[in-house]
Amino acid sequence: MVNIEYIEAYFNQQLSGERKKEFERRVITDAVFAEEVAFYLSSKEAAAGEIAKEKEKFKGIYAQYKHGNHTSGQRPALVRKFWPWVAAAAMLAGIIFSWNAWLKPASPHNLAEKYVKENFQALPVKMDSKQDSLQQGLILYNEGLLAEALEQFETIIQNDTTFSSAKKYAGIVALRLGQYDKALNYFSQLENYPGLYANPGKFYKALTLLKRNGPGDKPQGKNLLEQVLQDGLEGKETAKEWLNKW
Repeated sequence: MVNIEYIEAYFNQQLSGERKKEFERRVITDAVFAEEVAFYLSSKEAAAGEIAKEKEKFKGIYAQYKHGNHTSGQRPALVRKFWPWVAAAAMLAGIIFSWNAWLKPASPHNLAEKYVKENFQALPVKMDSKQDSLQQGLILYNEGLLAEALEQFETIIQNDTTFSSAKKYAGIVALRLGQYDKALNYFSQLENYPGLYANPGKFYKALTLLKRNGPGDKPQGKNLLEQVLQDGLEGKETAKEWLNKW
């Protein structure tokens, strides 16, 4: 398969925007290339049943078309023959476009995004009549007032630099706001906080790096996850799950 590296690059999301569009166009317009993609998918044990019976048909029809059977008398029959390939190619394109949803393993970035959505949509608030400044910040957060919540937590930190919970929540809000450098700073301080039970600082740092997904973030995040797992820190179960999917 001469295009194996090209096909691999597409499914690994390594192609630029223009090359990605060109790949998707070729799936529809180039039967030989579509057959190669079909073979690649079948080797990944995906949709082999649907596409296997069409692969040889793709090659034969396209070969006939390519070798010049274009007379006016032959063209209608060729068009009729070509329709099954068009339908199959459309099916194959659908398989490719739904790759992320049902075949391709989730990337570390996507795992981090999912974690944030599932765990940081709301934060626990104590249900009592007395609301201290920390609880007020949590209420603001749960009401979707993220900037105001961050300001509240940072005010607490300014007044008490040892308040670990305020740093944890400030880091979470900064992460939600996409202020990754600030989030990493707060989680680093949390990570190094002495004597804190169930400290999630190192795991949250890894989470932030994978969510940011900048140059060098992925290997650094992986290294932190390995430390979390090795040292039995808070987040170790999630770290183990993610490392197994790496």
